[in-house]
Amino acid sequence: MKFRAFGKTQWQISAVSMGCWNIGGQWGEVAEDVAIDTIHAAFDMGVNLFDTADSYGMGRSESLVGKALKDRRDKVHIATKVGNWGRKLNAPLSFASVYHVVNCCHASLHRLQTDYIDFYQCHIPSPDNTEIFLEAFDMLEKEGKIRAWGISTNDVAAVRAFNRDGRCSGCQINYSILNRTPEKDILPYCQQNNIGVLLRGPIGQGLLAGKFTAETRFDDSVREAWNDGKAREKFLKNLAKVEQLRFLEKPGRALVQAALQFTLAHPAVTCPIPGMKNPDQARSNAAAADGELTAEELARIDQAFPPGTAV
Repeated sequence: MKFRAFGKTQWQISAVSMGCWNIGGQWGEVAEDVAIDTIHAAFDMGVNLFDTADSYGMGRSESLVGKALKDRRDKVHIATKVGNWGRKLNAPLSFASVYHVVNCCHASLHRLQTDYIDFYQCHIPSPDNTEIFLEAFDMLEKEGKIRAWGISTNDVAAVRAFNRDGRCSGCQINYSILNRTPEKDILPYCQQNNIGVLLRGPIGQGLLAGKFTAETRFDDSVREAWNDGKAREKFLKNLAKVEQLRFLEKPGRALVQAALQFTLAHPAVTCPIPGMKNPDQARSNAAAADGELTAEELARIDQAFPPGTAV
């Protein structure tokens, strides 16, 4: 495993880390023992950052991460997020006070079985609550409940607002071969301001794994909309686009690994955080950190998926 500095914290973070949304169950059921074995397999491959959120599986993902890593706590960085659970429930006081955020942090600490969170993120921010989150994060950092904080968004204006005093340590961005729009603004901003970058969606919700076909149907709550209508048309169109990337496959490198290596080619990126549903996926994804794409391969990707664009 290779490691990269995480922005101004200078933490050495595994070049491929683990996103834990799918073990919450929203991408299809994942048994508890399989989820824990998957986290352990990633750890054994050198992965040292695990990203989750209180809203993933209504707390289930955090609970599984906490159970799996409680005996390895001093060897890993735990990242989690706050700000999306109440919104999903249409709560009238959804993150309308500092203490709501603080109480959510305390609940996450309990589920994660830890005294502190390494990287705490505002999950899908709103301009209306920036001050609430900044005040809450400052309070939690002073209390030692969190070590660093940041934001999960592709909106560069939101990152600027959180970084107004230069204290935003990291940003989580949706970025992949299929979505290169962050190259236009948010990635350069993070690089210029020494903000660490975690990448969600690096394999395009599974499209860049190269395993879907025109007959593939989805039963998980995230992608079931891809089964019909315009969403189905877009899925089939993107499926055809992905076929243009088959040249990246070669002995010892799967398409999904090449997709992860593409994201690592951008100098602003700390690490992608792909989801991993079983130990084999964990080992395969983590192994992507050991290779890199050639200049020729990157140029061919640019031809099919131009910089700054999205499909």
